[in-house]
Amino acid sequence: MSGGLRVIVCGSVGYGGKEEILRLQDALRMAGYEVVDQFEGADYTGIEDFRDFREMCGKIVLWDLERCREADVVVFIATRPSFGATVESFFSALKGKPVVAYCPEEVRSPWPLYISSHTVKTVDELLTVLEGLKKEHVKIRTLPNLQGEHEAIFTYSNFTCLCPVTGTPDRATIKVRYVPEERLIEYESLKEYFETFKDKPIHHEEVVATVLSDVVKAVEPKLVEVEAAFEERSGVKARVTKTWRKNDQVGSSL
Repeated sequence: MSGGLRVIVCGSVGYGGKEEILRLQDALRMAGYEVVDQFEGADYTGIEDFRDFREMCGKIVLWDLERCREADVVVFIATRPSFGATVESFFSALKGKPVVAYCPEEVRSPWPLYISSHTVKTVDELLTVLEGLKKEHVKIRTLPNLQGEHEAIFTYSNFTCLCPVTGTPDRATIKVRYVPEERLIEYESLKEYFETFKDKPIHHEEVVATVLSDVVKAVEPKLVEVEAAFEERSGVKARVTKTWRKNDQVGSSL
């Protein structure tokens, strides 16, 4: 299994796109990824008209959304219109999951591209993106920004890393302030992200620089400021702040 990533392929089913979904599923399996298969237990391709099957509609929709919850990454075949795939991808994007728009042909709507975090044109490009997502699996997840321009502040008070000199734990409160553009931080992912520092020997300044860099890479904001207030060590309390602006003006203070 490739990095433990679970991938679901969403695309048009009722309008003749199932074979394309199956081909892409096979390509992902051959590359070592675990495929979440929405057709296991809920294959409705033989139904031509759902108007008289209201109860079945509910079961199918809930089944598909549950499969999206199981997946770490959604691959959205965006070249063929699909009500279901669009909603599944939008639902997943709002949950902070990466959505990769797979576009081997021209795309005549901005919607699938806007809600996606990545766009690819070939299977090789898709595998390259998934390889990158595998490396960043425990990283900051993002959401599409549907709220317009605003400022948000997140505070995490249980941050721990290791002093690279003594090996003893350093504890801090981390504050992230940012002004987003197209992507938002899915703030529930921050706890999991910050926990990756727990056993890492790292200096205070490098903690702040790393968090700031990861936030910038994740959401490409207009502005981000990261502040870390560390507990007293050797009679000294440290507070490190670093700011990034889109015009590349960067400042830091201790």
